[in-house]
Amino acid sequence: MMRLGRVMIALFVLFFLIGCSATSPRLNKIAPLPGDFSCRVAVLPFIDHGRYPRGSQLFHTVFSSELVSSAAFRLVQEGDLLDIYRQLRIYPTREPNQEQLRMIGSRLGVQIFIGGDILRMIEKKNGSDIVTEMTVALRIYDGKSGKILWNTYHKRRGKDYQIVLHFGRINTITGL
Repeated sequence: MMRLGRVMIALFVLFFLIGCSATSPRLNKIAPLPGDFSCRVAVLPFIDHGRYPRGSQLFHTVFSSELVSSAAFRLVQEGDLLDIYRQLRIYPTREPNQEQLRMIGSRLGVQIFIGGDILRMIEKKNGSDIVTEMTVALRIYDGKSGKILWNTYHKRRGKDYQIVLHFGRINTITGL
């Protein structure tokens, strides 16, 4: 009787194991999406209204490297963009107008421009603390028409990230 019970349990388990498995291994192939969905982006030189030395170049470098590391965009090389700035006689400290953006967009094959203003950058020692703050106005332009698609204002302070005591606090502008 005991032996029959064990055999029944073994058959029951075997039945469920065989019933749940496929007869042959499956290979699912997913076809790639049609077309090229990567977006070609040009990061314009940021206009610096702050007093931080070389703040706009620092922000431009960090911002561009973050876009590249996301791997969602194809970034136009900074040198290519500055070559066209020189050809059109646009100073890197000034923002191009709508017509100039259209010309740059058609020459570089850009779908989107990202530019903006550095309104404030601070990294100073205040007693035993280091005060860091950055305020930026970002704008996104259409590459074909040169019109503004989106505009935002963003402010970050190093002390906003403070968790306990000084753990987590950001003490450098590049960290912000």
